[in-house]
Amino acid sequence: EENPGDCCNTCDSVRDAYRKRGWAFMNVENIEQCKDENAKLKMQEEKHEGCRISGTLEVSKVAGNFHFAPGKSFSQLGIQLHEIIILQRTDYNVSHQINHLSFGTKYPGRINPLDGVQRICEEKSGMYQYFLKVVPTKFQYLNKTVVDTNQFSMTEHFRKLEGLQRGLPGVFFFYDLSPIQVSYKQKSNSFLHFLTGVCAIIGGVFTVAGLLDSTIYHGPKLVEKLQMGKLA
Repeated sequence: EENPGDCCNTCDSVRDAYRKRGWAFMNVENIEQCKDENAKLKMQEEKHEGCRISGTLEVSKVAGNFHFAPGKSFSQLGIQLHEIIILQRTDYNVSHQINHLSFGTKYPGRINPLDGVQRICEEKSGMYQYFLKVVPTKFQYLNKTVVDTNQFSMTEHFRKLEGLQRGLPGVFFFYDLSPIQVSYKQKSNSFLHFLTGVCAIIGGVFTVAGLLDSTIYHGPKLVEKLQMGKLA
């Protein structure tokens, strides 16, 4: 309660009050408001549901992480915790598909290694960990416009969770910035370069045509000499 005399009339309001005080929301079956709303049954039903997430996130230019995990988060003693007491940790499906993940503005030719990645969890539960090395990148277009963006490489690791083993089921992204910057610059070929290429193609065509003509002209004569036994 924020003010003396305030009451929590719903299970959600009780949950919010616990979160504001930094308490773990557990023993739901002993809370009268949650008994009335069958909160435990609802949460058990929701554990089979999936979700689709899209959006942008601003991060500082230092190493860090972000993750997707079950339950609502709250802080206790300066530590971020997840409210998953009701959900059985050993039976949580963390299968997922990443349609797109990138750092910074898109530029021509950039490849995002996590785009289209799909992982199906064949275990009861586990932690998917992606370790991203973010490389600052500068791209200059033909019109001299410069874009400061990033590209990244990726390695991954899966850890199976069993029993009382430490860990939280979910998908975790750990990123670190490279101290080296990569620069790209668009360039267009000059007319002279184009003309040189055309001449090279024409010269190649004439060379091949000459070889074919020589083979067709001398081939029958050589066969004829072989047949007459006059080949020197």
